[in-house]
Amino acid sequence: MEKRSIITLFIALIFITAHAQLTDWRNISSKNFVMKIIHDQKFLYVGTKGGGILKIDKNSGEQTVLSRADGTMTGNSITDMVLHNGELWVGTEYNGLARVTNSGMEKYDMKNAGFQSNQHISGIFFNTDGTMLVGGIACLYAFDGKKCTAEYYLNPLSPYAYVKKIKADADGRIWVASYDATNMCNLCLFTSEGLVPFNNPYGNVNTVETDKNGCLWMATNKGLVKYDGNVFTSYTPDNSSLPETDIIDLTADEKGDLWMVSDHFITMFDGTNFTAYPYQLNVGNDYLLTLDADNDGVYVGSRFEGLLRMADGEMTPITLKDNMLYDNGMSFSSGCIDGNGDFCVCSLNGFHTYNIDTGDYKFEPMAQTAQTETDRNGNVWILWPWFSTDTCLVEITTAGKTVFLKTDYPFCEANANLIKFDHQNRLWVATDKGFFVRNGDTWTAYNKDNSGLSLEYVQSMAFDSNNRLWCGTRGGGLFLFDGTQWSNHTTSNSSIPSDYVGAMAVDNKDVVWLNCRDPRYPDTMGLEYGYGLTCFNGNRWTTYNRNNSPLPSNCFWDLQVDTDNRKWLATAGDVGLVCFDDTGWTTYNVDNSGIALNEVTKITLDPRRDLIWLTQYPGLGLSVARMNCEGSAIRNVTISTPSDVYYDLQGRPVKNPMRGIFIKNGQKVIK
Repeated sequence: MEKRSIITLFIALIFITAHAQLTDWRNISSKNFVMKIIHDQKFLYVGTKGGGILKIDKNSGEQTVLSRADGTMTGNSITDMVLHNGELWVGTEYNGLARVTNSGMEKYDMKNAGFQSNQHISGIFFNTDGTMLVGGIACLYAFDGKKCTAEYYLNPLSPYAYVKKIKADADGRIWVASYDATNMCNLCLFTSEGLVPFNNPYGNVNTVETDKNGCLWMATNKGLVKYDGNVFTSYTPDNSSLPETDIIDLTADEKGDLWMVSDHFITMFDGTNFTAYPYQLNVGNDYLLTLDADNDGVYVGSRFEGLLRMADGEMTPITLKDNMLYDNGMSFSSGCIDGNGDFCVCSLNGFHTYNIDTGDYKFEPMAQTAQTETDRNGNVWILWPWFSTDTCLVEITTAGKTVFLKTDYPFCEANANLIKFDHQNRLWVATDKGFFVRNGDTWTAYNKDNSGLSLEYVQSMAFDSNNRLWCGTRGGGLFLFDGTQWSNHTTSNSSIPSDYVGAMAVDNKDVVWLNCRDPRYPDTMGLEYGYGLTCFNGNRWTTYNRNNSPLPSNCFWDLQVDTDNRKWLATAGDVGLVCFDDTGWTTYNVDNSGIALNEVTKITLDPRRDLIWLTQYPGLGLSVARMNCEGSAIRNVTISTPSDVYYDLQGRPVKNPMRGIFIKNGQKVIK
């Protein structure tokens, strides 16, 4: 028997199904965006947008994080907090209402409490009889502590209205301040008849407060307004020493003085005089959002500087625990692993690199970007949207950065949608005017005039093991380019569900997976705005959707394949992350995992660390989990003689393997 045959025969591969089991969840976020601050005698509670809640011991300074990842909070984007009878009630932007006690956290949402939407639950208020009023999108709810008992609509003409603050005055009247897109009325009285619009002639109300005499105070976009039950008194920069017009938040301290924040001032009003303290900006576009007056000082929340304490007119920043990002507004299609193993992602404000092993983090300010991608050498490439800057691409290597200007390259008149690198490390730029390919310093354009690409608007692409290009177009179906010839699959010549192809990937067996979109709404993301998960093995088309499978959504933001050939779907419609291993479906959502939000826009796989990174819907940062399996894809591997030959998982020798799982010298190797 030949030596080659002996080596091949001694490879024993026993396969089992690799089921997904995500564990060790972490939410990686910024806590610089402080939305709400409250306190009791012992603790300060700091609610953030995307970073959960910081519970700070006022004596020791010890901080405890309440977040989605560990199940101590229903959501990480906090809109409101109220303390009642030793319990913390929390409203969130996307995840319903939470009640936090010493024994744990309870969640109230659409499923178990009768809210019409889980979004923007705020304006939590307790009546003297213990019942509650809770604000939501377009609606005010009567709540008995477990479920909604009545609904009161804010404004039928404004479906995006939501409650900001509920407050009772000295006469027991309940005032409801709300945001209203129509600006028709955003202050109401709550009576036995429901919500009664209240005519406030002095601007849109941001919040309301009562003073020690029970008078109602309104923070508006046109100044500070007092209402004593009969007479309005308006304070503006024109008739008082109030420093700014737009009052964002307002609270009364224990002495009865009013404290308020505008964009760049903290102001105290003692009933006679205004005392203004300017907010010294360390970040150019920073501004103030909220405040809380405690007996040991005034605590202020800002957009970029996080939590600050003001005492004797001096502002001191307070470092918040696990504050790992500069901001949480990640770009929709951003996320990659570079050659150093760092996770790289772009946000609205810049470029982030984070090493989960060492905790090292770097941030570089940049204009708004569209995508990050890694080439075959581990270098990071950043794609800019057409409307952002004169820059179209940036390459980041250990030696520095290379900037590509739009005017210097052939796609200057095209809008770039996506970049990918093929197995030869050539850069492919998908645009609305075809493809542009960079090989070394040479660019080649593919369009309807010089190729078989009959429709030029390309919005997705992937490469198979033979380096053939598969690309999805906006109305032209699915194209295949083998380097010489083009072929096209459309609804007229195949079983593809739609000619609008969104997210796509090619798996380890060269099966093409894609998400077709509804031609009527190709850009709308939601449960029914797509046609599910379609696969094409070269001969047969198969489509899984909400009607014939456990797939919870027909529309995806992203689609990726891991080294065990599992398909990971970032679904649209607030239903979670889905894994399909060709035999079963697993969904990860806020009810059964530590994911920060059900809406994931980008999936990044890190096979060397066995991690999956999730870029959350803008403003919610990142989630990361370990991709454990019930068993390895390879149960046992033995080999008799050391060799430099790579084998695939069927025991076949492979020359120059490019991507996937291989066996070399009896060891599992990921390329």
